[in-house]
Amino acid sequence: MFSGLAGWHALIVFGMFVVPFILWLIAVIQIAAARAAAGPTVGWLILVTLAPFLGAILWFTIGRSSLRRETPPTQTG
Repeated sequence: MFSGLAGWHALIVFGMFVVPFILWLIAVIQIAAARAAAGPTVGWLILVTLAPFLGAILWFTIGRSSLRRETPPTQTG
């Protein structure tokens, strides 16, 4: 059954499963590490969890900058 597998099969499996998983994992880590209000953070986590590939792409394109703008400045002193 697997005697005809070549190297390009591994590339297909890598491209279809491993790359999206890595994108999802990085997105979840960045969302969790963002210092933002709980509402937007939970919303992004739900989106990235329910639609992993699309959610991660959306996070990298618009999410990081939107959470940075909503983050209140830290009070020192």
